[in-house]
Amino acid sequence: MEIRRTPRKRPRSGPSCLLVIVVIAVMAAGIFVISNADTVRETIVLPPTPEPTRSAASYAASAALLERDGEYGDAIEAYEKSILLDNSRVEFYLPLINLLIATNQPEEALNWAQQAVVLAPENDQTWSTLAGAQLAQGTRLAETGDPTNADLAYAEAVRAARASTELNPSNATTYAYLAGALAQLGPEQYARAQEAAEIALSIDPDDPIVRLNMATVMELQGFYPAAIEQYQLALDQSPNLAELHIGLAYNYYATRDIPTAILTFQDALDVAPGSAAAYDGLGWMYFLIGEYPSAEENLIKAVELDPEMVRVHAHLGAAYYRNLNYDSAIPELETAVDLYDEVTVANSTYFNMLGLAYYFKGEQNCDQAIPLFQTVLESIPDDVNALEGLDLCRAAVIEASP
Repeated sequence: MEIRRTPRKRPRSGPSCLLVIVVIAVMAAGIFVISNADTVRETIVLPPTPEPTRSAASYAASAALLERDGEYGDAIEAYEKSILLDNSRVEFYLPLINLLIATNQPEEALNWAQQAVVLAPENDQTWSTLAGAQLAQGTRLAETGDPTNADLAYAEAVRAARASTELNPSNATTYAYLAGALAQLGPEQYARAQEAAEIALSIDPDDPIVRLNMATVMELQGFYPAAIEQYQLALDQSPNLAELHIGLAYNYYATRDIPTAILTFQDALDVAPGSAAAYDGLGWMYFLIGEYPSAEENLIKAVELDPEMVRVHAHLGAAYYRNLNYDSAIPELETAVDLYDEVTVANSTYFNMLGLAYYFKGEQNCDQAIPLFQTVLESIPDDVNALEGLDLCRAAVIEASP
């Protein structure tokens, strides 16, 4: 029998066709993935499961806790979210408005307060918060050099407060706002303001807003020690309100206790590091004791934080002037003078400083200085600084004449 032997197969010298095809396919897939990475990622990676939707009440509850802990910015945001989810519940508006008033955001407070009154016109608290917002807006307008509209805002605050007391004669906060607004309208309203403040105090002596507005009434009448007492009692209830520290500091200044005023302005900055009013007050105290570099430092910060506040520019210009830095003083004083509605005993200093800065800056520039001195003398005929400025310019004109 013949046995045939099958010859041994030799190994292939190259890859098989199948392997080549597989490799090409893998490379093509890789190129596709690289060039379409975002699309592939969206296809492969599943979107995260959304968090359960929070209720309006939940945001309001969180806001109250944040406010309690002094996290006012986050509290305001949470209150606003609660209203966006449910704008039919006035109880979400009221704490937001009060917090905006307390943190010196009057325009936002006024906007929400007007909406609250439309939503619940029979609710005395909506009218009360509107009164508080109008009072705060009046203060802001006065700060920015608009006393006419400030008085209109104070009058609107009185009107809103009256509407609130008609609905509820036992609302202490409303009487407090009424007192503050009346006092800002001038000395002829002081008696009515005092009466409203005393009613508020008899209803709720522990309310810091009541104490704050009683302090304002005392301060405007010149009863500074009594105002200090009211501010201190208010701070016992609300130590984190910068407005209380600032008001207290100015009353220490009024009693010539500038060292304590400085410390109190620093207390205000401890609780509100972004307060332009506190930096302004602190800078002005340093100015008054002749610490002009420290005055400039704090007043520059105040201008950066609130460039619309008129007195900040006036104070910074005065600090530059005292440092003989006329080039820097002039634009700051010009800003203040342009925004002041009229010359008063309180602001005449800045008109005179600007005139003298023009005079000393360059070759006795009296063309710009004289009108300022004359403007002051039209309102205050015996103003010593304006008279001296005019005398300097007259002497300069005589000296320059051939």
